[in-house]
Amino acid sequence: MADPTRIARADSATDPPSVREWLKPLESAGQRRSTSAKRVGGKAASLGRLLRDGFPVPRGWVLDARCFTELVDRQLPRGHDLATLIRLSGTKVGVDRAARARDRILSEPLPETLSAALGALWQAVAPEAPWGLAVRSSATCEDSDETSMAGLATSVLGVRGDAELDAAIRQVWASAFLPRALAYLAHAGVRDAAMAVVLQVMVRAEAAGVLFTAPPPGLEGEHWRAGERLVNATLGLGAPVVDGAVAADTLRVARDGGRVVASAVAQKRRALVVGATGLEEVPVPAARAEQPALGEAALRQLVELAERLEQGGKGPFDVEFAVEGEDPGRPPADAAADGSPSPADGSPSPADGSPSPADGSPSPADGSPSPADGSPSPADGSPSPADGSSPPAAPSPEARRVWLLQVRPVSGGGFPEGGGADTIWSRANVGEALPGAATPLTWSVARAFSDRGFREAFAALGCRAPRGARLVANVYGRFYLNLTAFMQIAAQVPGLSPRALLGMSGGASEQLIARLAQQSAGVSRRRFYARLPLTGPRLLLRHARLEREVSAYEGEALWAQRALSELDMTLLPDDAIGTTLRSVFLLLERTGTLMLHCASASLASYLALCRALERVAGRRASARSASGEAPFDDPAGRAETNVEHLAQVLAGGVRELDSAGPGIELARVAELVMLDRASRERLLAGEVRGPRDLPEGPARDALARFLDAHGDRAVREAELATPRWREDPAPVIAMLTASLRGAPGDPERALARARALADREMAMLETRISRVELALLRALVGRAQRYVRLRERMRTWVARVLGMLRKVALDIDRRLRRIEPSLLPGSVFFCTYEELVTALSSGRADVGHVVRLRRAEHLRDAARPDPPATFIGRPPPVVLPPASGVRLLGLPASPGVVEGRARVLEPGAPALDAVEPGEVLVARTTDVGLSPLFLVAAAVVTELGGPMSHASIVAREYGIPAVVNVPGVTLAIKTGDRLRVDGDRGVVERLDERAAPPSSNGAAGGALGDGAARLAARPG
Repeated sequence: MADPTRIARADSATDPPSVREWLKPLESAGQRRSTSAKRVGGKAASLGRLLRDGFPVPRGWVLDARCFTELVDRQLPRGHDLATLIRLSGTKVGVDRAARARDRILSEPLPETLSAALGALWQAVAPEAPWGLAVRSSATCEDSDETSMAGLATSVLGVRGDAELDAAIRQVWASAFLPRALAYLAHAGVRDAAMAVVLQVMVRAEAAGVLFTAPPPGLEGEHWRAGERLVNATLGLGAPVVDGAVAADTLRVARDGGRVVASAVAQKRRALVVGATGLEEVPVPAARAEQPALGEAALRQLVELAERLEQGGKGPFDVEFAVEGEDPGRPPADAAADGSPSPADGSPSPADGSPSPADGSPSPADGSPSPADGSPSPADGSPSPADGSSPPAAPSPEARRVWLLQVRPVSGGGFPEGGGADTIWSRANVGEALPGAATPLTWSVARAFSDRGFREAFAALGCRAPRGARLVANVYGRFYLNLTAFMQIAAQVPGLSPRALLGMSGGASEQLIARLAQQSAGVSRRRFYARLPLTGPRLLLRHARLEREVSAYEGEALWAQRALSELDMTLLPDDAIGTTLRSVFLLLERTGTLMLHCASASLASYLALCRALERVAGRRASARSASGEAPFDDPAGRAETNVEHLAQVLAGGVRELDSAGPGIELARVAELVMLDRASRERLLAGEVRGPRDLPEGPARDALARFLDAHGDRAVREAELATPRWREDPAPVIAMLTASLRGAPGDPERALARARALADREMAMLETRISRVELALLRALVGRAQRYVRLRERMRTWVARVLGMLRKVALDIDRRLRRIEPSLLPGSVFFCTYEELVTALSSGRADVGHVVRLRRAEHLRDAARPDPPATFIGRPPPVVLPPASGVRLLGLPASPGVVEGRARVLEPGAPALDAVEPGEVLVARTTDVGLSPLFLVAAAVVTELGGPMSHASIVAREYGIPAVVNVPGVTLAIKTGDRLRVDGDRGVVERLDERAAPPSSNGAAGGALGDGAARLAARPG
């Protein structure tokens, strides 16, 4: 293997004089004062050291950070420099100036001599760079032990020609002005920074990914042990892995000996490559998609490089790499020759997700995020055509080379606002309402009403919430709850322990629950007891009046909804539309606060039911045990699980549950469609976009009524930018189509199952407890059902008021685009509520620069993988691998045991019409907008949520088994896997048999019955 250092020096010596004037060879970065890290940035200095130490780093050049500083001084107004903006981070003035500075950087041309040098560079390297150049940021504060810009810095890939190089450099510079980067630098104590730029020849990547040489502090555990490295890889460029855009293979590799401890091979249906016109995705043949991205030879090289990097006790490191090779659509030759890597136990488990955020950024052409990958030396002597269309002959396994593209310390980002090193954050329950990255408008609205609602709910209990405590935070656009602060406030109330609360909301391991209990152990309850004579009766009185309060609210909200529907907003001046926006926002705050009061009452009644059941648990034989089935046993070893499960069963069969309404009514629409042959054929043929596409008749009328009644709902309905079903009925049509492939269902029968199970359990209790105890239990069950019903009624009203707010926002969007026609539709969602109110009341709706700034940051947030559902301190820069083995443990959410094929719903745009009757739905979270599919499925399994989440309640109402809070289940399970879902114990078991997913055209036919038959034959 050739020495990359010698190759790089030889090539750099031939650079044209105009290139050497502006661009320094990468191997010289960090070597002398003129190329120190303060001049070339931390990333360039790190790559230079690696080259000089003999590591395989692709050929490259670095543009001095002084060019950035000079540009800022010359082109930006006073007070728009990075030092000032870091100081103003988080303020309205700071955001406005950063937005204007970013626009200016993107629009101003580079110095003519620099542009000429870039043109000369491209002419010199074009024959050796069929995939173009990678243009990457190298901040002067970057990749040190104290400061890592992982996920905040920018890379642009596949850049060809001087014009694209010019635009890419300006894009990299402009990324320094994004709000989250400025906030991070301010939090890290950085007072000023500058941005150098690295340019590298792109590796023609057969595969690429990320290697973590060791777990970061606090992440060691069952999923990733201290003596292991973690590799995530995919086909083609590493951009989808770094940004979490597609599925990636996950390998846990032992530090000693490089043995593969466990692997999860994802279905890699597409690969990112550089084509004739830039970055493009190409389909991967089905056989190749199921194979590991890395062959054994490449994995051996990677392990050897990791060992060399950590010599001298350095690390842990976050390493981006690429494997130079052939077209990603072909099987890897080394996999065929050497065998693909497999875990030591010989039982690889499938995966469907991706890891660590880093370096992602919009490409110059379309603004879509495209993270780092990189750059080979042309030393292999086999350049390909510049259009990238004809791959070279496949090198032998031994000749396939692993290139290092970035190496930086694993330190993660900054602490979320209001948190510190020991703060525990979680989205396990709130992530159900708002999965993924929220737009700025949605975040600003949700933060305001949730923070106020939580504080009012705590105050009603007699708790004192510290004035400066941050209960919610924005973590890369995701909504996270500050569990440490939340539990310290809740601990003032006897009985509200971390175990009691998190057992219902999910998202915390036994270790985290113990840690939260320790954090809240010293909380005083004196104030609670002192105020109890006042707050106790007041709270009981409010709970007693809660139903009347909800009814009164509904009358006022119906009037407001009707008034808005009759209002012609196009006739209103800007200040009047601002007033309308404020009135709807205030209605949303009131709605959210009342919903949280209902949720608080529901929680209290559920806990009271659990406590009462604990007293009689020893004298009860469950209905299931009496019928000859195995008694409930908790795989986690917690005795209280039986009580919680029994409480869930008894409180089931609520009837008139608002959240269950859409599924029931859509099932009734399906019954009418089944009776109308023409309507059924049109739906199954994919010819229906809305009610008007159906023939006139009962089915068409029923679908129109459904959309009229539930038109404010949507999948991911808490996001204001999401079109409602009334605007885009495609999800409803897809779910209706899915329900037509099986035998006609009876929704009333589904509802009766839950009620029958509850009645059976209560009948068993009648024989074991006294009349007084039975009367008490009946009262507590009725109370729990009543408050659940109220909570779900208010949840429906939250969706309706969000629909009203979206309607006003869309009118404001029309006004913004009239003022600045260059803005894209939906620009209003990239302003905060406060910014819109200020702009409309002042009569100066000049927010285009802020829209462009926030849109760029949101694109980056949306492209990142979700941080872990729960973490301590900083959000880790890695997504943990799924648990290995055939049994995955979660929380029981709805009783029953069933077998069926898995249908993994991919985040973003799941193919809802592909779901077959009798399949097991597997998803990161079960959005309430997906609940109509519950009546089609055999069971539901999710990564997030708890037994008291909205979707869990709906699953119990429909009488289908559900297991929630299963870590990494969407990575561990593939569509077509056969599963056994035990909703009684919270266990998901992968069975030996696996088949391809059923055709979307055929009927599944009797999956539930088949599953029951198989269960009867299984031992134990």
